[in-house]
Amino acid sequence: MRRFSNTLLSALLAGSLLLTACEKNEPQGLGEEKDKAKVIFVNAAPNGASTPAVAQREIAIWPFYNGVQFNNFPIKFPWSNGYKAFVPGNLVMRFDTARSQNNDPAGPAGNVAQITIPVTADTYYSVYAVGTAQNVETVVLTDDLSLPSAGKAKIRIMNYSPDAGPIDVAVVGAGGAVLASNLGFKGVKDFFEIDPGNYSLEIREAGTTRVLRSRTNVIIDPASCYSIWARGFNTLPSPGNTNAGSRIDLSYHANRWTIPF
Repeated sequence: MRRFSNTLLSALLAGSLLLTACEKNEPQGLGEEKDKAKVIFVNAAPNGASTPAVAQREIAIWPFYNGVQFNNFPIKFPWSNGYKAFVPGNLVMRFDTARSQNNDPAGPAGNVAQITIPVTADTYYSVYAVGTAQNVETVVLTDDLSLPSAGKAKIRIMNYSPDAGPIDVAVVGAGGAVLASNLGFKGVKDFFEIDPGNYSLEIREAGTTRVLRSRTNVIIDPASCYSIWARGFNTLPSPGNTNAGSRIDLSYHANRWTIPF
């Protein structure tokens, strides 16, 4: 698994896909969970508060699955909790903000969303909390984690920035390939193949060369499947002390990662 931050990379590696070794034709760590549905949760909902006392808070989210909370800690923006396996059927997911020391400063909990997902055996799903922590929306995607062609990787690109408007995601530089174009809020370009490598990517205002944010060192390994998404605010709410980490940026994680040799 890769992430733009080395610290976050280490945390996601520990808590997401690298659970056990498995056969190459199974996504890392989940090959033993036959006949189960697998669901990953990603908190892509930044704090959009318009008052200073609340704007500085880090508002994490607890996901509950059929009423059960499986995580030791709430999921902070823009992190994930890794795939978890469930019996096929209707999965009720509830999302609460956290009242704990993991909020900075601590604050009251509150239910922000609830959805019911029909899940099937041996199918992978990604559930994103998007919008803002004050107005949470959800996106449910089915993950195609089949292996790419030999020597290739697969990526999926999404726009979960609540205020950026339509965007393009492109390779940095004049003439850089546009990997996804005109993605509105909650827009998705589903998995497609790409050459593995170390990429520099940028978020552009759709149809223009105006760069909203760029990122270097986006490492895409062969025989792996990645989700890449724009998140955060193009224009920060204006109480004056909004967390700078809520600014528009690119995040990514490996839904399926093959250890390179």
